[in-house]
Amino acid sequence: MNRQDRELTAPRKLTNEETTRLRSLLRSELRLPPAAKDTHGGSGSSQVSIGSDDPLAQQAEEDAADLLDYTFAMIANGKDVGYVVEELKSMEMDICDGEAAERMGGCLAKYLREIG
Repeated sequence: MNRQDRELTAPRKLTNEETTRLRSLLRSELRLPPAAKDTHGGSGSSQVSIGSDDPLAQQAEEDAADLLDYTFAMIANGKDVGYVVEELKSMEMDICDGEAAERMGGCLAKYLREIG
């Protein structure tokens, strides 16, 4: 990711549709168990349906929801892509290691360029 991408911020408040789309794109970059399926409610929040009773998979899904909520809070507060990536890396979560955080940053930068 280049310096210009790292300095990008949301050009405005995201609409519900934009939030839903971006949440789905970012979620696809996380390291989640394959048993999880993603469904989205109209409010822009992510709802998940676990294909098994695996407590580790359920924890991963809860972690993903929390991480995405935090990501969107940072975006809404005007943080740039580089800040978001470094913050995600610092959390040291199994579902979002440094590589996943960089992928999320690239995805976020691309999306912000598209809507800007």
